[in-house]
Amino acid sequence: MFIALLLGALLLVGCGGNGNTTSQSTYNNGSGDQPYKPITHLSHRSLVSNLYTGQLEVMETTKDKLTAYTFTVGRQPTYMQSSPDGWLTFINNSGSNTISSFDNYQETVKATIELSGWTESFVTSQNNKLGYAAVYNYSNGTYRTPGAILPFNPTDGSLNTQIPFPNVRYLAMDSAEKHLLAFTDVDDNAHWVDLTTIDPLTLVQTVSVLPLPAGTLSRPVAAFFSSDSTKAYILSCGVECGGTSAASVTEIDVTIPTAATVVRQWTAPTLGARRGLIDLTANKLYVAGSVTTSTSNDCPYTGAAPACTGVNNVQDGFFTVIDLTTGIAGTPIRIGNGVKRWIRNINGNFWVSSTNCGVQSCISLVNPTAGTAKVLTTAKGDGTGISLSANSGKVYTIEGGELYIYDQKGNTIKSEFDTDVKGQASDVLYIN
Repeated sequence: MFIALLLGALLLVGCGGNGNTTSQSTYNNGSGDQPYKPITHLSHRSLVSNLYTGQLEVMETTKDKLTAYTFTVGRQPTYMQSSPDGWLTFINNSGSNTISSFDNYQETVKATIELSGWTESFVTSQNNKLGYAAVYNYSNGTYRTPGAILPFNPTDGSLNTQIPFPNVRYLAMDSAEKHLLAFTDVDDNAHWVDLTTIDPLTLVQTVSVLPLPAGTLSRPVAAFFSSDSTKAYILSCGVECGGTSAASVTEIDVTIPTAATVVRQWTAPTLGARRGLIDLTANKLYVAGSVTTSTSNDCPYTGAAPACTGVNNVQDGFFTVIDLTTGIAGTPIRIGNGVKRWIRNINGNFWVSSTNCGVQSCISLVNPTAGTAKVLTTAKGDGTGISLSANSGKVYTIEGGELYIYDQKGNTIKSEFDTDVKGQASDVLYIN
């Protein structure tokens, strides 16, 4: 029986090139070569981050062809994240502790944000003027625990005064872009950051802890907000992330943060809540995660069974749909093993990628309407990228450092052109 559930989540791109050499009047949305693309002249492209070369490579999605175009970013680029308006792509460069801001229209790196530490969570505003990164190991001085929220400008790379925050790891920004929820990996608190108020003593934004009852959360890792910013839906990863209790999703009324209250909570023995995706139009939250912590053994996938049988019970995956209007959470759907990385909604079916999947594929396809899921037939390694090519309807994935192409039913498609990424592909993102 459900009592609580939630998952959330978010990535990057960068490259060098010339400025736009054409005027706005040459812009058009037709197919084929486009003069307003100053370098590639392609209207339909997917970017692939290459961990080995420190570059973005370009797939021409009309032909499923890897082009010769590359854009240099930072060292070891991993995941990519689109700006809210789709104008920019952000690339997390794990080897250089930077974020590259790539202009999708001018095809150039607009900025390099120097973080002075690594991040796995950052958020940006609708107008691309504000960004905040959780920098886990940011130095706060010789005798202070590392960690800070680092404000940055996504378009020029400039930094503002850091907000000291030991062990900060995950961020979420409300719809009004006035507050952040922040989470660490050493406590079960929901930390509230008021971006509109400056503490007169520290001269940075004020940080507090939402007054929730003890035990409400168990290793929170993500949050989503309602469209009016009065409700927050917090994903607790639970046992999977080292917590002492089960995973959950918790709805919090944050209208008055100092008097925040729990509205409702969803949980179940088979609930996983490490990653999430919210649809504010349908007012539904989709979450995925695992219910165990070990990755040392593999558990064969057992289809519709509620859990694997036998002694091997590794990172058993589940996918759950929560209707935020009715408050009803559906029965968790068994998906593939592994640590969940992405959830992508592709025309009503959900593709979930994972890492550390054992002997099975790291890509699961979920049909929430039917309450069913399937794991792709061939294990190809860690699933670190999923992207729909909007022009062709094909799905690109990154598995085991290589790029693969599927139809929307998960059937493999072979391209007549070269798709081999020399090095190690990490993520893929379609940009229109």
